[in-house]
Amino acid sequence: MAKLNSGSGYGSGSGSGYGDGDGDGDGSGYGYGSGDGSGSGYGYGDGYGYGYGYGDGDGYGYGSGYGSGYGDGDGYGSGSGYGDGYGDGYGDGSGYGSGSYWQSCIKYFAAKWAEQQRSRLVALEAEGATIAYWRSDSDGRACNGGNNRPVAPGIVETVRGPLAVCTERALHATIIPPKWSGDRWWIVALIGEVQWNDDKCGALRREIIGECV
Repeated sequence: MAKLNSGSGYGSGSGSGYGDGDGDGDGSGYGYGSGDGSGSGYGYGDGYGYGYGYGDGDGYGYGSGYGSGYGDGDGYGSGSGYGDGYGDGYGDGSGYGSGSYWQSCIKYFAAKWAEQQRSRLVALEAEGATIAYWRSDSDGRACNGGNNRPVAPGIVETVRGPLAVCTERALHATIIPPKWSGDRWWIVALIGEVQWNDDKCGALRREIIGECV
């Protein structure tokens, strides 16, 4: 009987697996062999294997998007209302009037005079004298500049020339008496040359005809 000297064998195995995610596998094998005493031998083996695998997985995702839109609309409305109100006010005013107004008033003042004074007024107008107003203080003296003695109806005043209105070389009068100060109003006649400065006039000769009362 030959002596068994040595022997060898091999085996192999393989496995595979798949899955979603990850996986692993393993395998096993076995074998056997025989030999003779000459020191040589051979052997063979076979094997098999198996494997398995599993896997799992999870995931997440993200995304972005955009959109657009439009719209239209219409509408209407109506309304009504009412209101009332009231108010009050006040006012005041003053004025001088025009020269023509005051000139037209002279005849009404003259209507209260004596006959002699009215006749003198008519005569002076016929001679071309300038008929106007003059105002004095309560004593009949000048109060808008100037210097004179107290006046009375029929007095004639004179100054030396040359004539210069708005100076002491003129005897003055006005066609708008409210513009000037003075307690008493007189109707006067400027005789001869007359100079004007707005509503104010002056001459070298002035006759007092009558008082406005």
